[in-house]
Amino acid sequence: MLADNPIYQQSLIKSINYIESNLDKKILLKEIAKEAHISEFHFHRIFKALTGETVKEHVSRLKLERAALHLKHNKEDIGQIAFQHGYENHESFTRAFKKHFRLTPQEYKSSIHQITLKKQTIHQNAKNSLSKLHLEEPKIKLIPDLHLAYLRHTGSYEKVGKTFQRLMLWAATHLVLKFKPSTLGIVHDNPDLTEEDKIRFDACVQLTKAIKPKGEISFKTIKGGKYAVFRYQGPYDNFYKVYDYIYNVCLFEKKWELSDQPALEWYVKSPPFYKPDQYVTDFCVPIK
Repeated sequence: MLADNPIYQQSLIKSINYIESNLDKKILLKEIAKEAHISEFHFHRIFKALTGETVKEHVSRLKLERAALHLKHNKEDIGQIAFQHGYENHESFTRAFKKHFRLTPQEYKSSIHQITLKKQTIHQNAKNSLSKLHLEEPKIKLIPDLHLAYLRHTGSYEKVGKTFQRLMLWAATHLVLKFKPSTLGIVHDNPDLTEEDKIRFDACVQLTKAIKPKGEISFKTIKGGKYAVFRYQGPYDNFYKVYDYIYNVCLFEKKWELSDQPALEWYVKSPPFYKPDQYVTDFCVPIK
């Protein structure tokens, strides 16, 4: 099967990394295939078989979902957001956006504003606060470039545990681990925007230097940047409620705008060394 072929696995990983690093540009199939070291014809077939989407569908969806986040959280006008996400003009962006979300960007912006206000009211009525949700006051931090070995998980966030188990088994047999390794997750998608079977999450262990990718394990360096860091203590079951509060209340109260980097989850205290009520996780939200 294609999914079990290590050569195709690494080719897919390389192509996806290239796509995710160039979403602000016009991406051509030949460029992605070149990055994967496969002919355009075979690459298109392999990509569709392994992801369930054509390259064009995949690139368009990622661009539009990220643009939707910016329409909610950022102050730029629609034309600026269109240009930042690789669209040549307002009109082409509007056509693509309406085809995907069934709303024009302006209609979506108005709709998501009303939804956000309703969520803020729900949190207010529940008397939610940072302390009630076991969150510390956020701190602004500059996180340096990170060298990571990782496994890509696609699907529900609730099922990432098994992916981390495979990653840590690899780390135990391939890395010199004198201490508990630093582990983190890269959170690419918002489940309110992305269908569950297409959600992307990278289970990562931090490295001091680059390694050669092999099989399903890959390596990448993510660019450092400015983050609002929310420290949370408690079980992973409450993550959705915590994220909902951060993205619908805190970011607006602080008037912080999102940058183009994905969010990070840094597992400060995690299983199997701690009990669920003792887990400590830093939610690192990229901001401008």
